[in-house]
Amino acid sequence: MRISRSLQLYPENASVHLYWRCHNKEFYLSNPRNKALYMQAIRDGLSHSTIKDRVKVHAFCVMNNHYHQSTSYSESSLFLSTYMRYTHGLFGSRYNRSHKRSGKVAESRPKTSLIQDVTHEMRVHFYIEANPIRAGFCKLENLKLYKYSSFKFYAYGIKDELSALIEIPNWYEELGETSKQRQFQYRRLFRKYLEETGESRTEKDLYKKVFIGSLLWISKQELRIKSFKTKDST
Repeated sequence: MRISRSLQLYPENASVHLYWRCHNKEFYLSNPRNKALYMQAIRDGLSHSTIKDRVKVHAFCVMNNHYHQSTSYSESSLFLSTYMRYTHGLFGSRYNRSHKRSGKVAESRPKTSLIQDVTHEMRVHFYIEANPIRAGFCKLENLKLYKYSSFKFYAYGIKDELSALIEIPNWYEELGETSKQRQFQYRRLFRKYLEETGESRTEKDLYKKVFIGSLLWISKQELRIKSFKTKDST
């Protein structure tokens, strides 16, 4: 059952795993030009006057038919909703115009799984950047060459026009006193994450849920949603 975003994302300030897939599972993003087109829409969305500084991107990965992003919002989830509508509206119109087509580009509204705390935020971050490895695009030793991911920035300090979109999370800053120390620790943690999760189907499904956190915390959120729905029906 679909849950209203305002009910799901009840905190004024929170982090989410944003995920969306192309309509009909088509590979609209397989061409690098289309990946770049989407990232330009993100850049325009983040800088829009109604959104600026209220939505921040911490990690991203553009795949051939879907997209992942670790995002935080402040003051209200309404700013996140505005950001997504604006960004997807821009990308859809630009994509359709350049390909002389019409209709939907995204399968449905983006999923925005609410993240419990910084521990789970870190795992979401690793999960997002590990997508090219799970898809067989590349191995860990070549992941820094995958342009449309934030991994190369966090693991090796490689900067480009896409890394300029990133807001570095506090937990990353705390990995070391220098950039080299932080990159080294990040690579170590990322490798450990891959060793722990591998090709786990459970791991893949986990990050597409409504809530991401401990079982107890998720249970509390589900009870909260259920109580609201019960009140609405009486």
